[in-house]
Amino acid sequence: MTFFPEEVMQRIRYLHFSIKKIESALEKEDESFNLDDLNLILEYTKVLNINYGNENHKEILKNLDITPIFNDAIANKDIEIQDIMFECARALWVMAKAYSQLAEKYEEVEEWENAIIAMTECSKIYKTAAYFSAAVVHQNEKGVIITSENLELKSEESRILAQSTAALREENNNNIYFSSKLYAGLSLLSKRLFYLKKHEEKRKQQIRAQFHYDMGKACFLKARASLESSITTINQEKVKKLQQKAGWYYIKAKDIWEEMLNNLSLSGEEKENVELNLSIVEDNLKEIDFEELNYEDIKKIQDPEPIIIIPENLAPFVPKSIIFLTKFVPKDLNVKRFKSYQRKKLEEKIPYSKKEKLIDKKAGVVRTINELKLLKDNNEIEVDKFAELMEKYSTKLKMIDSAIEKLAKK
Repeated sequence: MTFFPEEVMQRIRYLHFSIKKIESALEKEDESFNLDDLNLILEYTKVLNINYGNENHKEILKNLDITPIFNDAIANKDIEIQDIMFECARALWVMAKAYSQLAEKYEEVEEWENAIIAMTECSKIYKTAAYFSAAVVHQNEKGVIITSENLELKSEESRILAQSTAALREENNNNIYFSSKLYAGLSLLSKRLFYLKKHEEKRKQQIRAQFHYDMGKACFLKARASLESSITTINQEKVKKLQQKAGWYYIKAKDIWEEMLNNLSLSGEEKENVELNLSIVEDNLKEIDFEELNYEDIKKIQDPEPIIIIPENLAPFVPKSIIFLTKFVPKDLNVKRFKSYQRKKLEEKIPYSKKEKLIDKKAGVVRTINELKLLKDNNEIEVDKFAELMEKYSTKLKMIDSAIEKLAKK
C-alpha cells in the first residue's frame, strides 16, 4: 500500500527531478530555466502539501523514490529528509533562489519592473518556505539553510533588494522627489532587518552603515528635488538643513565602514565591497557643501517621509499539516493583493499625492527650460523657435505653481 496513487507518484518523481535540474543550473549560474520551470516547483509543493495525519513521512518518502539527501552548504553537511514539509521547504527554497537569479538578469538589461516583480516573488516564496519549515515535526536535523529563521531573514533581505531596485529605478527616471521617499523607506526596511535578530558582527555593522547611508541619500535627493523644481525663490534654509542632515548620515556610514576595515577580519571580497562603499560615500560627500551640526541640532531636522512599496507577508499558501497540528484552517494570504500588484504597472500601483505629481511635473518643465537655454547659448536653436517654446513652458510652469499654491491653501 502506498499513500499516493501510482500516477500521482510518477508525477511527483518527474517534478522532483525537474527541480534537481533547476538546482544544477543555479549552481552553475546557468540561465537555462524559465518561469514555466518554476511553476513546476509550485505544482510539486502543492501536490505534497496535504494533511498526512499520523502517517509515517519517512516511509512515504521512501515509496516515492526521490532523493532523500539535502546538502546544506552553510552547515557543511548532508541532511537526510525525514519530513515531507521539510522537502516542500527545500523545493520552495530552490524556487526563491531561482527568482533571485532572474531578478539579477532583469537588472543587467535594465528591465526594472520585471526585476522588482521577480525579487518580490523571491521574498514571497522565501516566506512560504519559512512557514513549511516551521511546520516540520519529524525532522531530527534541519541544518541552517532551511530553518524557518534563516528563510524568514532571506525573505526580508529580498524585500529590501526589491525596494532598492525600485528606488534606483525612480532615481534613474529623474523622479527625484519620489525616489527620496523610496530611499527613506529602504532605510527603514534595513533598520527592521537590523533588529530582527542578533547578527554576527560583520553583518551587523554592514546593515548599520547601509541604513544610515540610505537615509542620507533620501535627504540629499529631497534637497536636490527642492532645488530643481523651482526657478523662482526657494527655501534655501530648508535645502541647507536637508544637505546638513544628508552629510551627517553619510559621515555616520563612512565612519562605520572605516571601522570595519580597521577592526574586523574581512575576506578579500568583503574588504573590496567595503572599500567600494567608502569610495561611493566619499564621492557623495563631495557633492554637498555643508556645515557639520551636533546631534541635538540634527534631530530637529525632519527626515523625508518614507514610502515602502514592497508589501510584506506575501505567502500565497500555508502547510496543510497545520490543520493536524493546530486546528488552524489554512487559507490564501494576500493573493488578491499580490496578483493586483503583478498586473498593474508600478506607477499605477503607487499612489502619488496631487502635490507630489505637480512637483515631479514642475521638475520636468524646469529641466526642459534649462535645456532650451543651453541650446540657445550654443546657437543650436532658432531664436523664434526658442521664444515660442519658452513662452509655452513658462506658461506651464506658472500653471503648476498656481496649482501648488492652491493645494497649500486647502
